[in-house]
Amino acid sequence: MIKSNADALRTLMAKRLGLKRGSLSRRVAKAGRQLPSGVRNDIAIVAEAEQMARNPKLAMRLDPNATKSAYDRAATHLKAIDVVDRRKGIALSVLGSMAFNFLAAITLFIVVLRWRGLI
Repeated sequence: MIKSNADALRTLMAKRLGLKRGSLSRRVAKAGRQLPSGVRNDIAIVAEAEQMARNPKLAMRLDPNATKSAYDRAATHLKAIDVVDRRKGIALSVLGSMAFNFLAAITLFIVVLRWRGLI
């Protein structure tokens, strides 16, 4: 159960965030600010439960309800991420910063020409 939940979160993170390598905890660290802190904590809970489930004595200490609810919250958030909209946002951000830099350079060029008396 825990293993299948962790695998499902790995698949969702690969599809929605492009994080295809590493363990679940490493993927959470790589995601950084792409995920809200609550979702990061939920995925960390599932990752820790996966590690604990490998040891039979520690597996008895796991709370399956807490792990299941953490998985549900994280999966709901990851399923809601729109990959196309994310890519559009990144492209618009890059284009916006390039446009601003171009306008700032043109303005600076005009100010220098005016200051030197060439216009």
